[in-house]
Amino acid sequence: MKNKFLNKLQSAILAVVFTTAEAAYARPVVTPEMKTIITKFSLAMAGVIVFSIVISIGLALYNKFFVDKQIKDFKMNADSLRTPTDKDEAIMSFITRNKG
Repeated sequence: MKNKFLNKLQSAILAVVFTTAEAAYARPVVTPEMKTIITKFSLAMAGVIVFSIVISIGLALYNKFFVDKQIKDFKMNADSLRTPTDKDEAIMSFITRNKG
């Protein structure tokens, strides 16, 4: 049993080594088109990260200054299975249950 496992492990390691050996010694080809694509992609990802941070900070501030005042007046049992009657009550119950 142990020898069978070791043989499979050894063959897997050898397969990985022999299939990647050619790629390891290959010379990387970087063309000017690739550089512009990489630059555009990097700028797009940086924009996504920046705006994700801006949105999360904005939502945290909105939650801190506007939602907390509304939640103080809204009381609902967290284990309640009652269906909200209108849109405002549904929003308040969602915020109350998912806060913290």
